[in-house]
Amino acid sequence: MACEFNLNFLKELEREAVLEVLYRDQMVRKTEEERVRKLKLQLHQLRWKGARNVSHEYQERSCARCQKSLGLLLNRGAVCNGCSHRVCSECRVCLNPSLWKCTVCQRWCHLSCKDVNCKKQSSLSI
Repeated sequence: MACEFNLNFLKELEREAVLEVLYRDQMVRKTEEERVRKLKLQLHQLRWKGARNVSHEYQERSCARCQKSLGLLLNRGAVCNGCSHRVCSECRVCLNPSLWKCTVCQRWCHLSCKDVNCKKQSSLSI
């Protein structure tokens, strides 16, 4: 999103300082966008790396994230609301006593929230 500014009323040194700040801001934004893109890619790969796949053979009752065997009575696992995979108690993050997500869905949600906040902040600063 390119914006044109009329800087003719400024002195040459002031104009150079403003342009330098705008250039640095543009570089920081590009760097941040690249960082977020890489994090999203890593999370996407991580999300499906541990997920069950029909082409692979898995134990009937195993955690979709760490592949740990799940018991019949203890640590039976539960279905994540985010990805619908059965995960063990070690692969869960409790948000409150009755709400939890698997570690990958939690990271994905955390990144999405940061990305939304960044977009809100950048739109407010324009």
